[in-house]
Amino acid sequence: MRILLAGMSNMLANIVAAALAPDVVVVGSAGEDDDIAAEVCATRAEALITQALQPENGELYRPLLIGFPTLKVIAIAGDGSGFVHEFRLASTRLAELSAGALQAALRGEPPQRTH
Repeated sequence: MRILLAGMSNMLANIVAAALAPDVVVVGSAGEDDDIAAEVCATRAEALITQALQPENGELYRPLLIGFPTLKVIAIAGDGSGFVHEFRLASTRLAELSAGALQAALRGEPPQRTH
């Protein structure tokens, strides 16, 4: 897997790279002021690992994930916690085509199982 490291100190970048070796290849490192989308494109990265003040805030990565739908973003906090952000397409089969099933689907409720 090809990963891009972004917004982290050299020490943290070295720790992450060592922890993931030899299963991944670090294809680049970007600073906080760099154009991350351009770096992802140039390096053909499959994943981005970044240090973030709010790693749980997936909205920060929405434009990047829309531009690169197969990219995985792992945002880590200074305390070592982290979140994985992905752009996912979800499909669910409707158990039946009825007004109730359509309304439930529009509300985001799980489909009812038929017996």
